[in-house]
Amino acid sequence: MRMLITRCQKHLKDLKAAGKFGRLATEITLVLLIKVFLLWLIWAMFFSHPLAKDARQAAVTRIILNKP
Repeated sequence: MRMLITRCQKHLKDLKAAGKFGRLATEITLVLLIKVFLLWLIWAMFFSHPLAKDARQAAVTRIILNKP
């Protein structure tokens, strides 16, 4: 994640130095960075912490049998 942000920042600096830096490039880069951050946040909240095997089994059993 950090490497991607660093690469984007370097690319923006290179565009600015070359004189090809425009508002559109800034907006596109900003939107892409926000999207990457939100995707990472969703992954971290919902998918990065797998349950232990016995905990998964208990959760599936509870859902199937509809018992709290």
